[in-house]
Amino acid sequence: MKPVLLAALLSSCFATLASAAPLKLMCWNAEWFPGRKTFANSAEMVAHIKACQAVISAEKPDLLVAQEIRDWHGFATLCEPDPALKPAVVSAFRDQETGELWPQQIAVASKVPVEAAWAEPWTPAPADLPRGFSLAAIKMPAPERGVLLVYGVHLKSNRGDDKREEEANTRLRNESANQLVQHIALMERLVFKDRVRGVIVAGDFNTNQDGQFPDHALEILGKAGLTNAWGDTPREQRQSWRGNDKFPPTTFDHILVKGVKTSVAKLLPVAEDTSDHWPVIVTIEMPETP
Repeated sequence: MKPVLLAALLSSCFATLASAAPLKLMCWNAEWFPGRKTFANSAEMVAHIKACQAVISAEKPDLLVAQEIRDWHGFATLCEPDPALKPAVVSAFRDQETGELWPQQIAVASKVPVEAAWAEPWTPAPADLPRGFSLAAIKMPAPERGVLLVYGVHLKSNRGDDKREEEANTRLRNESANQLVQHIALMERLVFKDRVRGVIVAGDFNTNQDGQFPDHALEILGKAGLTNAWGDTPREQRQSWRGNDKFPPTTFDHILVKGVKTSVAKLLPVAEDTSDHWPVIVTIEMPETP
């Protein structure tokens, strides 16, 4: 075989090995799934399941990061319309006062192989931080041995009636962001040493980049190298929370990335009977192998 032809064939082969198909990631707060409230009856649960399953069936995400999921069984039910979408982790965080399992857990599902997956609560000190994060380490395509870290988060809400509670919410979100930055560094430096090819943090942050809230959670993550997939999207085009009688719609849901390229995030129009949050969608370009 002529050297030029051989070189062209080898180049084509390695290009195929070094690239992977883009992945569609959906981030969605499914609002107390299933049921849309704490103590939903069977009929309410069934109606909510059908409405949300229709979204999964239509969109067929490769990665799903969901919040406000009741338990593993509920998440598996949500993923049922797409048999290739497998639950990887569902957290089991407990109420700090009663010790009972929260009905609002954080979950990650994937169509691509997962090397490891687990959930961790935030370290309690110096404050009583609610919940924590779920993490799935996605396997890179052969012959790469790297991983893509996919974190699911749901930071402290803005619930409160006075200045003291607002300050507490701010402090808790900032501390969660700081702990997340430390955890990512630990994964990169020790647990998956020299194998982390990208990081994704997706979820309901209960804050935004508009100066609406006094915390610095997004800025803390940004300084650690994570880029918000909303980019320069105008405020009115990224209001992921529908709002209610007391508060107007706003941006609560974000997808932050490091080491991977994504499309600009967009809201997915879904029926109002699915959730008080719109799903957020991005397309991820898997990093090339070295």
